[in-house]
Amino acid sequence: MTQTQTPITGGRFLTTTLEADDVFIREELSEEQRLFGRTAAEFMQREVLPVVDQLYKHDWELTRRLMKKASELDLLRLEIPPAYGGLGLDLISAAYVGEQIAIDPSFGGSLGAHTSIGTLPLVYFGTQEQKQRYLPRLASGELIGAYALTEPQSGSDALAARTTATLSADGRHYALNGQKMWITNGQFADLFTIFAKVDGEQFTAFLVERTMGVVSGRDEIKLGLDGSSTTALMLDDVKVPVENLLGAIGQGHKVAFNVLNFGRVKLGARNMSGVKLALDRSVKYAKERRQFGRPIAEFGLIKEKLAGMAVRAFVGDAMSYRALGDVDRAVESAGRNDGARVMRTIEGFAVECSINKIWTSEALGWAVDQAVQLFGGNGYSREFPVERMYRDARITRIYEGTNEINRLLIPARLQKQSPALFNAEAARDALADRPSPLPRGPLAAERDFVVRAKRVAVALLGQATDSYGDDWKEAQEVQAQIADVVTEVYAIESAIARAEKMTTRGDGRASLAADAARVYADEAASRIAAAVRQVATALTARGVDSAYGPSVQRLAIHCGVDAIMLRRRIADAVIETGKHPF
Repeated sequence: MTQTQTPITGGRFLTTTLEADDVFIREELSEEQRLFGRTAAEFMQREVLPVVDQLYKHDWELTRRLMKKASELDLLRLEIPPAYGGLGLDLISAAYVGEQIAIDPSFGGSLGAHTSIGTLPLVYFGTQEQKQRYLPRLASGELIGAYALTEPQSGSDALAARTTATLSADGRHYALNGQKMWITNGQFADLFTIFAKVDGEQFTAFLVERTMGVVSGRDEIKLGLDGSSTTALMLDDVKVPVENLLGAIGQGHKVAFNVLNFGRVKLGARNMSGVKLALDRSVKYAKERRQFGRPIAEFGLIKEKLAGMAVRAFVGDAMSYRALGDVDRAVESAGRNDGARVMRTIEGFAVECSINKIWTSEALGWAVDQAVQLFGGNGYSREFPVERMYRDARITRIYEGTNEINRLLIPARLQKQSPALFNAEAARDALADRPSPLPRGPLAAERDFVVRAKRVAVALLGQATDSYGDDWKEAQEVQAQIADVVTEVYAIESAIARAEKMTTRGDGRASLAADAARVYADEAASRIAAAVRQVATALTARGVDSAYGPSVQRLAIHCGVDAIMLRRRIADAVIETGKHPF
């Protein structure tokens, strides 16, 4: 990665102005990054896709062999430091490879669980001795990694875990007792990052080898991801040497939540892989399927679906690579080999990580739903590929933290990072009339709306926290509405910046990109207005001045565009190219 811009501080996008030059866009991928992507794509086409039916039959030895082959192509080594057999590459490279691997979500889930949550806790929290012992073997595929946080009684409330770790009388090992649930690679992993409470109280991470006594349950019968192993783990007096303590006693939450942030920020690219695949399969089918004497691709409502998928693919890529670029620059500035500083850095981007997780997973869910609808009755049949896509996509709104939990994290994290920016005084200031120069350029109206929508988000969050006071923690519906406004602001701004940067780069698709940004801003403005109305009404009911609602709603007004015409133009480009156009 060769970015030289000043690092951006996470969570500050609501109160700063973003210029197109400030963001990394997918079109700027280096030749080295593209080479890794091509290697991953060819590996999937040649090695994985021809045998996916065997993976769906739970042939885990085949999964292990494929992982070993992936390692021979360096695909397991990307984020492991060179000193331990890895390549030490950046997040963008890892995410771009993940995007290619995600063409099959089952195998993509197996490999992703190994390289991300199965390996990164050790990379960032392990001692030198632990890294020397395990990382080269994880890089080579000799060991397969897994991550065990969730329990039957503790899902979103991870810190309520009941698994215990008791130090032996001689002080040489911990005895782990308890059960874990929904563990990816659970049937065949060799090394687990397991979270337990020391003395039943202090939440702590451990590196646990299967041979220490970990027992896997049967593979779960799931809605989707049939080709990945998901099991429970039984821990019955599993003796873990004290040197396998990962991080400090009582600091397991730092391991758990920061590693999840890394997963969330990379998940966006994987989800967009699914959106693009849904679009590619849909346009191919729509051009071949004839009804009323013509291809259904010629009908307006079919074009609307194709355009909707293309717009979401464009916006989702803009968001994902913006966040990846920002985090990469910040990590580079902090020192990529300083685990503690890297963790503090990624924690600072928790808002962006949650935004990307929510938005891209819901965009994927929408896209595969539209694909099934476009295929009609065939879409409901297992003989056609979109049926599996529909089932596989559903989990993305649940794992890596449910979208509900991530929505609650957004306002909470914004307030924690910048309490002075989100209070009643800040809310009043955001609503105050103040002249500002109108943006220029083809997307000037959309940029002006983003400026005002940021003021709306500040006004809502500041006033809501003040009005609810001690009841704020229980006002989850209001928090979620505000989180959605914040998310839409980030999405629109990312799309605008990508389109503008494509223009300055002379990209031949820049005009179409601007169309996509306009369409998305138009759609998002309606959702922002609806959320503003609900929150303003709730605040007025709590005694906020009756003028507050109209004031904040005026800021949220966006002059519309001919979205129908723009969608048709985008759909025509999709139909002409036969695939996603960006």
